[in-house]
Amino acid sequence: MDTVKGVAITLVVFGHSIKILGGEGWEVANLLNQLNIVIGQWRMPVFMLVAGFFVTRSMTKYGTRFWRLRPVNMAWLFLFWTAVYWVVYPVIGAVDRDRTAGATFSEIVWHTVTFHSYLWFLLALAIYYALQGLLGVTPNEWVVALAGLLFLVFVPGLVADVSWGTNELFTNWVFFLVGAWWSQGIRTWVAGVPTWQGILWCLAFMAAILVWMPTRDIPVLENFGGVLPPLLAIPAGLFLLSRLDGKPGLRWARRVGPRSLAVYVLHPLLMQLAVVALTWVVANPTDSAVWPWLHWAGPPVFTVLAVMLCLGIQRATANVPYMWGLPAPKTPPAPSRGRHL
Repeated sequence: MDTVKGVAITLVVFGHSIKILGGEGWEVANLLNQLNIVIGQWRMPVFMLVAGFFVTRSMTKYGTRFWRLRPVNMAWLFLFWTAVYWVVYPVIGAVDRDRTAGATFSEIVWHTVTFHSYLWFLLALAIYYALQGLLGVTPNEWVVALAGLLFLVFVPGLVADVSWGTNELFTNWVFFLVGAWWSQGIRTWVAGVPTWQGILWCLAFMAAILVWMPTRDIPVLENFGGVLPPLLAIPAGLFLLSRLDGKPGLRWARRVGPRSLAVYVLHPLLMQLAVVALTWVVANPTDSAVWPWLHWAGPPVFTVLAVMLCLGIQRATANVPYMWGLPAPKTPPAPSRGRHL
């Protein structure tokens, strides 16, 4: 699953590069915006699905240590990197032509409080892990049904966007649960799915996108059309990646996957600093000679550079205490109990 995580986090960086470039006045090609909307139907649901894959295994292996290793650890990472963001973002504001340190600090604090910051994913995982620790390793169809109902209610378009993180928290819990309780079945299916069936999943996803995209701004239709793409994107995407895994063109993803945490928390800061530095060199984006180039190549180039820098920083700081997680308890794992998935 390292390949899946590597691809998913890279697509997250790609989406954020479009947002950050646009926020500083660099207009991005509309085709890239539309592509980002399409891949957005896959990247976060599959991230949550894969996050749930080894939860029940950890619960049965580590017993009470699970709480320290999963939910408490994720909560610590959220608090630690939130503090880092609160320090770095005022610096970004201080060197930005259009903002100030104080305004930028107020903005990042408000985004954190309203569950709208880039780090919402870490807190969401802490909540999911804690809930899973309470629910146990035995599948509960009623809980899955509740999570499915929340998905239908909070899927973008059906209710007002409370905040990005809040809506995503409720829409992605069902994917985490399915990954946690049926991970073995999913991996078995991915390994053995016939080619013709995988192609049909891809065609079904494409059809759902073609139906949904024109109706996104039409009342009522947007509510129903937005439900299918994420549900169809997961089997289609997993099928494609299973066929491409190990091929020369995707070996980079297998390297990025185990370091997805570092890429996730570092890339917004690095890209913000890079784009702000660019605005000092080019005062008016729309009149500059580099604008046509950045119009198309900006997001992919910034994505590649950000991922490479994140991997370099992670490698250089891998042994820094508490930076990438709490130290594992020294006590041995508790005896396994319950069903091992």
